[in-house]
Amino acid sequence: MRKEIASRMTDYSKADETAYFYHDVGAFEESVILDANTRFSLLLSFLAKRKKVFSLFIFFFMVSFPFLMCAQDNPPVYSWAQLLDQGRNDPAKDTDRSALIDKARELAKEPIIRRAKTLADVGQNRTWLDGRANALEDEIRELFALAMSDFGACSTLMNELPLLAAAYRLTGDASFLNRTVVQLEEMTSWSPLQRPGWTLYAPGHRLPADGKDGNWLATGCGVRCIADTLETLPEGALNADLKERLFALLEKEIAGVVDDWQTKRPWFVRSNDPITNQWVLPTEGLVRACLVLGVEKHRDAYELGVKNLLAALDAHGPKGEFEEGFGYASFTVTSLLNVAHAMAVAGDRRAIDHPFLKNFSMWLVHHFQPGKMVINCFDAGGAYDAAERTRPLLSLLAVCTGSPAARWALANQVGGPSDDLPGLAAKALPPVGPDAAPPLFAYYDRATRVNWRSSWDPDASGVWVRGGHTLDQHDHQDRGHVNFIAHGRPILIEAGTPAYHHPRMMTEYTPGVGHNVLQLGTATAEGSAKAGELIQPPGWQKAHGIAPIRVDKLDETGGTVMVDGTACYDNLTHWLRTVQWDAASMKITDEAVLDEKNPDIVLFRWHLGIEDPVTISGEGKTFTVTFLNTEIHLEADGPLTVTQHPAPDNTLAGHTSDDTPKNNHTCLVLQTTQPVPTFHLTTEITAR
Repeated sequence: MRKEIASRMTDYSKADETAYFYHDVGAFEESVILDANTRFSLLLSFLAKRKKVFSLFIFFFMVSFPFLMCAQDNPPVYSWAQLLDQGRNDPAKDTDRSALIDKARELAKEPIIRRAKTLADVGQNRTWLDGRANALEDEIRELFALAMSDFGACSTLMNELPLLAAAYRLTGDASFLNRTVVQLEEMTSWSPLQRPGWTLYAPGHRLPADGKDGNWLATGCGVRCIADTLETLPEGALNADLKERLFALLEKEIAGVVDDWQTKRPWFVRSNDPITNQWVLPTEGLVRACLVLGVEKHRDAYELGVKNLLAALDAHGPKGEFEEGFGYASFTVTSLLNVAHAMAVAGDRRAIDHPFLKNFSMWLVHHFQPGKMVINCFDAGGAYDAAERTRPLLSLLAVCTGSPAARWALANQVGGPSDDLPGLAAKALPPVGPDAAPPLFAYYDRATRVNWRSSWDPDASGVWVRGGHTLDQHDHQDRGHVNFIAHGRPILIEAGTPAYHHPRMMTEYTPGVGHNVLQLGTATAEGSAKAGELIQPPGWQKAHGIAPIRVDKLDETGGTVMVDGTACYDNLTHWLRTVQWDAASMKITDEAVLDEKNPDIVLFRWHLGIEDPVTISGEGKTFTVTFLNTEIHLEADGPLTVTQHPAPDNTLAGHTSDDTPKNNHTCLVLQTTQPVPTFHLTTEITAR
């Protein structure tokens, strides 16, 4: 029997066609990999000869069948209610169920969220005040604050209410149902789920003449909350009157989203931009509402939603790349997965089988860097320990797509599945082995970057190098940026992304000033800028530049790549950056040639993964910088000045978005002593 099993083992590299399966009886005491058909035919043959374990198999089969099929090309998809019911009597999952129920008990103690109706209400009753509102004119401040509080309220409830409903389904405890009903009663008056005003985030913005800017993020979050809660509650848990009012709300949401697309009201419809999360969330709301109320009653609206959903999926990279970076991907793909899962439960697999969703897990996990860091290019929020925040998304990916990479990352990188419905289901999945780990390195053409790490150990070394693609969105002026972590210690970093209302967001975080890139001249941006306002003094890197990466070497020992950032600057003939590295060292060579009629000061920054001042020695063309078992040797073809200063930071451990001196890192500034037509710089880093 064991020889037969071994002969049928599939290629480990075909992870989506295999599933790990553990057996503790008879000849199946070892862990093997089998394709789905072989697995079950062997099991049935084995059990037919051993009737005494047949009843055990039947119990195991009924509980685990959905999860054993997770690696098939077209695995069956089950609703959250079905998944709860299938595992509710499994004694091995008592601890996991108890953790979910305990979390629900804590949530049930919280007061319900009540909709803010005036500016004074925002920030009360568990609502959220977006800090950008404080800088707005009186005419628009309340509108914006109310619209953003709608998003905050619905995004909170899309996680809370389904969890309370699950706890009621598992326990029958009426306190969970009562708390759910009270919140749903409050939500019946939230029509529309997304009020106008979300486009008023900066001074000078105004609503159009009809006072509408369209459905937005609260639409998708709010409909998901209602749909998942209705799906999870037992049949008959809600009275007919409450359900009728919820259905009436959903009818209006359908009509509103359809009207937005017909009139091309929102900017993302007018510009046909399906990449953005702002396209996806209203689309999720439309499709989910149609599924709740009946697809055949809303066939045209449903097909419009599916068409828009597939456009969003088609817009992303074939390797799972998401063009708004790690942070926005986590938010947007959660929406894509939820709606794809709901469609598949209803028998429509057009979204769940899309290649982007199948490949996305690998791209996501490739953001994980040593030392609890992540690749934080684009608007990605805080970098330190950000991988742990992907637990809900990885759990959802594991359950909805069966992704071996997601399941491996849950077990080996982020501390296990999340404490929610997808997390509970993910905990019931069979484990994967070490061969499910993603490769240690990759080059992605879309959302252009190279990423590398020496191993999956937390104290490994890691590198990422950023280029630029024409489809990048929510991106920074970071073409050519290099990040280096040596033995788990950050050496070269970027400033990161603070909250959008941060006064220096657009002057010191997003621009090239916050990255390890070229600047021509010494122009600075004084003071703060409006939210989202592009600041581009002369010589700064331009926004949305195209910067291709050429990979000369990329393997387990290190890499050599070249970024061409020429197109990202005015008055520049070319800027080529070559980066060569291994686990303990890095060599960066920069060649800049300016417009021969316009020589200028050439300036580079090296943002360092340290808060304290460093030691700088040298003069003329050669300098050495030392700190914490690290040495940086700088050599240029002309005289330099090398200085250091504190720079704002939301990358390092312990740092936040707050604009305080404690959230700083040290930044080196290298510049020529006089304007030059050409410049050559070599930076060599050695880390012990």
